[in-house]
Order: sequence, then C-alpha cells, then structure tokens
Amino acid sequence: MNSKPVNTRRVIMLASLSTAICSNAQALGAATHDKPLEIGSNRQVFIDGRFLSQKYNVELRKHSPVKTGERNIDHDRPWEAGGIGPYSNVIKEDDTYRMWYQVMASVQWHIDREAGAICYAHSKNGIHWEKPNLGLVEFNGSKDNNIVLGHGAGGVRIGQEGGLVFIDPKAPADQKYRMFIGHPAAGLGVDLFSSPDGINWKLTHSDLVTYRPQDRGHHLDSQNVIFYDDRIDKYVFYGRKNLSQRGSQGRSIARGESSTLTGFPVLQEMPSIIYPDNFGPTLGASQVVDYYKSAAIKYPWAQDAYYMFPEVYYHYVDARIQGLPGGLPTNAGPLDSQFAASRDGIVWERYDRRPFVPLGQKGEFDWASARVIHGLVPSVDDRYMYLYYRASDWLHGWDRNPENKRMLTEAELGADQNIAVLSRVVLRKDGFISVRGGYQGGSFTTPVLVFDGSELVLNIDTSATGFARVGIIRPDSGAIAGYDDYGVEVSGFGVEYCDLIHTANNTNYVVKWAGNNDVSALAGKPVRLQFELHNCDLYAFEFRR
Repeated sequence: MNSKPVNTRRVIMLASLSTAICSNAQALGAATHDKPLEIGSNRQVFIDGRFLSQKYNVELRKHSPVKTGERNIDHDRPWEAGGIGPYSNVIKEDDTYRMWYQVMASVQWHIDREAGAICYAHSKNGIHWEKPNLGLVEFNGSKDNNIVLGHGAGGVRIGQEGGLVFIDPKAPADQKYRMFIGHPAAGLGVDLFSSPDGINWKLTHSDLVTYRPQDRGHHLDSQNVIFYDDRIDKYVFYGRKNLSQRGSQGRSIARGESSTLTGFPVLQEMPSIIYPDNFGPTLGASQVVDYYKSAAIKYPWAQDAYYMFPEVYYHYVDARIQGLPGGLPTNAGPLDSQFAASRDGIVWERYDRRPFVPLGQKGEFDWASARVIHGLVPSVDDRYMYLYYRASDWLHGWDRNPENKRMLTEAELGADQNIAVLSRVVLRKDGFISVRGGYQGGSFTTPVLVFDGSELVLNIDTSATGFARVGIIRPDSGAIAGYDDYGVEVSGFGVEYCDLIHTANNTNYVVKWAGNNDVSALAGKPVRLQFELHNCDLYAFEFRR
C-alpha cells in the first residue's frame, strides 16, 4: 500500500492524546478483559463501558424518540368504545407489520370483567393500519369485527387484562404464535394461548406463571412479558410483582427464566430487577413512584443487547401537598415511560431516569399517560425504528369510580375528551445510546477484539460540523496476556490513514483508509479500534462480511 504523508503536528497531538487516554483509563472506568472479545460479524451497540477501554472527552448519551402525533390505532369501533389499552404489542414479519391490541367496550375498565378483548390489525408501513373483519365471534349480533380473543373468541371472556404475543421458535407449527395473558378464569396464574397464524387462538398451557396468595394482591396484574432468549437458550419472563413497602403498592418488575415453557418458579421466588428504591421521590413517608410494566425486549439487530421501557406510575398520595381541592382519589396518577438497557437482561443500566416518552402538554392527547407497548420494529427502509405507546388524556384511576372522577375533575385533571389511542414514535436504528465526542474532540479505544468480516461499517451522525476517524491497533506483543497496553497502529490502518468521516448521517457508513475498505486480512486476529470523534455521535459499529 502506498505510504501517506505524515502530518507532524497531528502525530504530536495523537501522542499527547494517547498519553492522556492511558493515564486516565482507570479513573474513567476503563473496561478490561482476560481474553479478546469475540464479536464476529455481529453489530455492536453501546450500553455501558464494554467498548470504552480507554477514553478521553467522550460520554455515553441516551436519546429519546420523536413523537409523530399520529393516532395509528384509534378507538373507532363499538367494541373499542372504552379506548385502546397499554397491554398491546407489535411484530414485523417479512413485509407485514402485525398488531395485537387491547380494547374495552366499556369506559369502566376497572369494573366490567367481560367487556375486554384482544383485537388484530396489520399494516404495510407501520403507519397506516387496517382492522380486518375476521368473523370469529359475534359482537352485538355481528361478526364483522377484528376480535381474536374475548367476547367468546378463544373460548374466553376477559376484562381489562391484556396479552403479549410472541413467536416461539421452539413451538410446533400449529403453535407458532403464543399469547401470554391473565384472565378471570386463570385464577392466580397467567395462561398461554397458542395459534398457527396469530388469528385463531386456543388455550394450550394453564398457569404458566403463578404466585402464592398473600395480603398484598394484584401480582401479575399487568402486561407480563415472556420470550425465548436464544443467547441463553431459555425462556425469560418479566412480570409484575408487588413489594411490601410503606405507603406504596410497591409495583416492581421481576425476572425469571426456564429451559421449558412450564418450568418457571413461583413469582415470589423471582428477583425484582426494577423496583422503587432510595433514588425515587417521596412525599413524607410515602414513596410516590413504582413500576407498572417493562415492555422488555432482546434487541434483534446487535449482540448482547436488551432494552426495557419501564412504565413509571406517580401516585397522588396527599391531597393537601398536591393541591387537590376535592380530596384524594383512590389509586390515581399519571404515567410515563423511562428507559433501561442491559447486556444480559439481568443487570440494567438506568441512566438519568428522565422520561423516554414524556407526557404531552395539557390539552394534547397524551398529557396524562404515555405508556410504551411491547415491540420494536424497523421502518420499511431499515434506517429507523418504530415504537408505539398508549397515549391518553386520562390518568390511572380516572375510571375507578364516580368519586375519583369528581375529585380529578375539580382539580382540573379530568379526561375532557376520553382519548386512549396508540401512537408511533421514531428513533434511528441502534439509536438508543451513542458515544458522543466533545466539540473540541474526544477519543476512545476498545478492548482487544477478534472480528470476522471484510469491512468496518459505522452508525454515525456527524451532522454539519462533526467529523471522525478510526484506527486499527495491534496490541503490544509483549503484553498480549493482559491486553491493557495501548499497542501500535496496524500498517496502513492507523488513524492518520483513515479517510475523514464528515457530512455523514448514515446507519451503515463504510470506513476507508486511503481509499481502501478491505480489512479481511485482519479478521481472526486480536486488534483494538481507536475512534476519534469530534462533535458527533457514534451509535454502533460492525465488521460486515
């Protein structure tokens, strides 16, 4: 390869930067490993310090999605008259988006135990949805509806219970789709319905997860999540578990795992992984926040990445402090959704706990509740990700009884329009967390990696004034056992040779060194990557075959 002229001033700057990186590595939380990280050709996203072995003037930055303001699933049918529920979910299969969403025919969600249903919709773009007439069950004398469970469909009647649909890769063909749902006949457990097509459901597993009766009830009273985790070859469960805490119902999110669908322990034996803690707000002796549901997923497009959108419920616990002139309503308050990420689905990074999907302004359709539903799907062009949330202008507990409605209305917290819909939010692919380089420049170096691929691609946004470079480093041959030494640049692939990455907002930007993007000669060998980031965000990297 032809040599490239050396910029002496830049070499001096890089040497100084390298010294700063090495001397500050431990203080800045450097990641060290006993052996190289085997990343293959898998995409890598940023969650924690795994790839920040040595860093200078960079930070992990959490990003929130953009609200579209759309009412993608509206309550415009008689069996949906009470609104769309938060215990809904979405999947994309091939070129079709599929939604199973919770509805109530009655505005009395808390009381009517037979007015609920799970309905089905599909879409070609994730924006405009069709509610097909499936003809499975009669509602008000007609089978022209899209009900797939409830009102007799699936052999059951349900109330405000909501389901979770997932595709089970270990199931027989006639049970490919699973729906995990509690319902009045399920007692102290959550049942599993199965389907060959996502439309026709039958009960196949009773009491898949159960809890022991105790004074503080309502365990599993939420959207409980279950899916098959191919990383550990087990089914995993994330569900509602109530903790005994003074002044609070203590809703928490518990996790369990099982090698088989029927092997989960009783709920009380599962540890809570998201719960009210000392970092949460209190009023007097009362905790005012707990966590309703998780919407937890295993990220399908990168290695070792799990995301969760904990639904945070703020309780009105003191009428005087909170300025409620009509008195204190029972079990009432607003909800929004936060964000957490994990490498293993067990230990979660919770970042700043600021809202991921915040409430809208008063008078907007989501001013009282913003509850992310389960499921993450790609856009048609695969450059963006879509999430959906239940947006409503009524608070939790609004429909509980006439007294709650009176008190909340007097406090100007009433549901003026009684809206409860599903709305879409948008985020770039891999866009939950980035490594951001400062305006004056920053750098980080990965631990030793072993990859399999022929080119390096980045998900990066430099916008107008940012730029970046990448170098490939061979660990110091005298310190291979520890992999802590900085190492030396691989000939022809040093930062100096990297073509400047600028004016780039690209989810798959191909890195080149003096016009060459072929790194296949380095595949299978231990290397580090050194990133220089100036006023830009790096979301992911991948060695692509």
